[in-house]
Amino acid sequence: MTSQMNEKFARVKGFVFDMDGTLILGDKKNNNMAMLPGAADFINLLKGKGIPYVVMTNGTARSPSDYVKVLSDAGIPMNENTMMTPSSVAADYLVKQGYKRIMVLGCPGVWEPLADLGLEIVLSSIENPGPVDAVYIGWYREFGFKDIENAWLAIRDGAELYTASDVPFFATANGPGIGTSCALAAALKPLTGKDAIVLGKPSSHAIESAARHLGLEVNEIAVVGDDADLEVPMAKNNGALAIYVHTGTGGPNAFDDRPQATWPDISVTNVGELMALYQDSE
Repeated sequence: MTSQMNEKFARVKGFVFDMDGTLILGDKKNNNMAMLPGAADFINLLKGKGIPYVVMTNGTARSPSDYVKVLSDAGIPMNENTMMTPSSVAADYLVKQGYKRIMVLGCPGVWEPLADLGLEIVLSSIENPGPVDAVYIGWYREFGFKDIENAWLAIRDGAELYTASDVPFFATANGPGIGTSCALAAALKPLTGKDAIVLGKPSSHAIESAARHLGLEVNEIAVVGDDADLEVPMAKNNGALAIYVHTGTGGPNAFDDRPQATWPDISVTNVGELMALYQDSE
């Protein structure tokens, strides 16, 4: 086993961790976070060795700085440079597209990273929002009909449609929670005829952004997550090491009925077990 782990970890120079179901679990409103086994120990190990890491959640309920506080309060060492959300990816992507004015269906955690990079934010709930370059969907449990209508009108008039995530559920301590960005994108599909472009996991935009953030190539990173439809395919499809933990949405049997080509490179009970394997491989 040790020689196999040596081979798997040989090219890894940095780590990308999922948050919910991998490092912590909260409730269905993304509150009351509790640390999962081994999370702080492994992050502390990497920090002590100077190995770069970033936590990349698909959640946009909070801004990256707010998530830093949440994880730090849960006992996981974090700073502004070790946290990314889909809006971190989106801000960079939308600026590079030359967009200026973005309609956002989302809470402050969704749009603050975009505003920080100088994009003009138009909230979907306002009257007469005017023309926009793009519509971006994130965490937004308070949405109403006006939000759907304004987004539809903007897309009808030529705005592109983007979403933080198209995943229906995320892991919580009380079972699956519904991802609002997926629900809103689904509501707009029959009205606009468009599939929202995903900027969060498992898109190539997300993993490429994380690699740039770490200062590494994609094939030099390991992606650690609990979702068989998110972190594992994102890693596998882009040449990163795919590590699957059983503490979130899927459990140990998530890949039983899937083709072997889709299986993770490493499957472990939790991050604590992963840390032990990593230490043994050194």
